[in-house]
Amino acid sequence: MKKYTFLPLAIAVVLFFAFLFFPNRWLKSWITDQRVEEAKIEMNPLMFQGAYLQSQMLKDKKTLPIYGSSELEHLDPFHPYNYTKAAGTPYSTFMVGRGGTQSITHFLNFAEQEKNLKGKKIIFIISPQWFMPGGIDDFHLSPNYSMLHAYDLAFNHEMDPKIKEKAMRRLLQFDTVKRDHLLVSMYKYELAKDKKPVLGRVSMIFGYLNRALLEKKDLYYSLINETDKNPHAKPSLIKNQTFEQQIHNADAFGEKRVSNNNYNVADKYYNRNIAPKYNELKNSKKDLDFSKSPEYKDFQLMMDVLRDAGAKPLFISIPMKGKWYDYTGYSKEKRQRYYQKIRTVVKDSNFPLIDYSSHEYDPYFITDTLHIGWKGWAYLDRDMDRYWQVK
Repeated sequence: MKKYTFLPLAIAVVLFFAFLFFPNRWLKSWITDQRVEEAKIEMNPLMFQGAYLQSQMLKDKKTLPIYGSSELEHLDPFHPYNYTKAAGTPYSTFMVGRGGTQSITHFLNFAEQEKNLKGKKIIFIISPQWFMPGGIDDFHLSPNYSMLHAYDLAFNHEMDPKIKEKAMRRLLQFDTVKRDHLLVSMYKYELAKDKKPVLGRVSMIFGYLNRALLEKKDLYYSLINETDKNPHAKPSLIKNQTFEQQIHNADAFGEKRVSNNNYNVADKYYNRNIAPKYNELKNSKKDLDFSKSPEYKDFQLMMDVLRDAGAKPLFISIPMKGKWYDYTGYSKEKRQRYYQKIRTVVKDSNFPLIDYSSHEYDPYFITDTLHIGWKGWAYLDRDMDRYWQVK
């Protein structure tokens, strides 16, 4: 006779409940300062989609977080993380962003951390490529979307109600959110003006329980370091060097990596992404216009939550690569319209802006066709230092 044993199932059930009911305060006590340090350049989506590691970082008065997208992953000796280490600055940096991270993702992140942002200086890098005619789509939102942040938004009763309402209506436009029927029901309940649906009240109860599970999951993930990233540091190019010397070093560093094209694009990138289809790319951007995009509404929403939180952001406007955009047909006139639009939007929100648009044709300011690096990082490092000193 075949014997059946339920021991493995029983063990699995016991372990599940052990993990589920393990006290949060114990888990938090295991997340060390060293773990927060490791997360500074991890750019791990699990960290972005969580809350605890970022909350610890924001509480540190000597940390200056930098928010952006894929440019933060381009580590070189002049990258802000390496710069602060080599220069011995009184502050350290913490990177929040990766490819596909745009305004609405950052909005959710800031909404999650609103209580920790009051009076906090941050750097925010604006990429022109966010402002495509169609705005962000589900393909780019989904990998960086945080269920924890989205659920927390429904329970956020400290945020300006108008900002919260705009945000929930915007999020309900994405399939990534629509597939979560519980969250949709919660948002509709929060958006209802007079008659609150009974089903919505029930959904809020289940949503509260789900949020608790997501918070627990975040704490477990926060214990894990899954990244062994090489920062590509070279302190001799930074330490005891004046700004002018660092610019000279960045020029020399870039020159060694550009030898096979007239666009000052890194050889590796050019060989892989441009050379095989060079002729096809001519005038390929002629119909683009970054000054018209749904992204501006998302960007405004993100600035609104920063103002509501009392944060102190410094916005950095990244230039397009002049020579390359000339070749691909995106005219200088249209580029100037985009830069002016960014200047106007940020100025109208009463936030400071550093505009690098005058560096469009500056060799080695942009490393490929769109990412700041080398000399560009050197300028940002200088402006980051200046902003840290502002009282």
